[in-house]
Amino acid sequence: MGRQTLTRGGVLRISSTLLHRLGRVALATLVVSAGIAGTEIPASASADTSKPTTAEIRGALDRISKGTWSESDIDLLKIIPDVGHAVPDPRDPGTLTTTPARLIPPSAKAKSAAKSTGTLAITCATQWSYVEKKDIFGSRIYRFNVETEWCWDTSTYKLTNVDRAVGYINYETWGINFTGWQVDSAGVRSTKWSGWHDKKASVQYCVGGDVGCYTTTYPYINTELGTTAGDNPWNWKVESSSAG
Repeated sequence: MGRQTLTRGGVLRISSTLLHRLGRVALATLVVSAGIAGTEIPASASADTSKPTTAEIRGALDRISKGTWSESDIDLLKIIPDVGHAVPDPRDPGTLTTTPARLIPPSAKAKSAAKSTGTLAITCATQWSYVEKKDIFGSRIYRFNVETEWCWDTSTYKLTNVDRAVGYINYETWGINFTGWQVDSAGVRSTKWSGWHDKKASVQYCVGGDVGCYTTTYPYINTELGTTAGDNPWNWKVESSSAG
């Protein structure tokens, strides 16, 4: 260590060498302190500005539910995958698939219905349809399924009954809630030449956080059976709408 001497009056006098060394220590201390300070996140940058706010998410969802959305709304919701995967794609009308109808043996219920009307012999068929809806990432968000069985008099071709008319929704994501049937109807018209099977579901969409559930849609599948002319009870036609 550099020499230290006392001057007159008792004042400590430090050599120039020691002063130089103390100066370097002070400088190093300042550099380290500055480095530590530099690692701190300023208050203005502590929030992640890359993620949309709750208000922005709600606005985008509201516009999608009202049909006034834009591509920027979809891009915003894609930033948070947990939200985007619970949002039906407004660009996707839903894909309807109908399987070929096939003949099936009459059930005990169908035979009983035919017997009560004096029908001696009946023929029955089954037909299955479903609509698939996608989220904004292109993944399946749900599948809405309907199955119909109907029977007719083998000699007159008049319908005897709709033997089975069921529907259900496959849940593909946690944010999709089936809350019941708005329409659940099936039957044979009074002319007996035609019948129907209609299902309209109530589907609620929810996302997490402060937004919660934001809209309810009503997809439907309508199945028309037979013909008004009565010459082809085997005939069937299906219409549908994903309705979001």
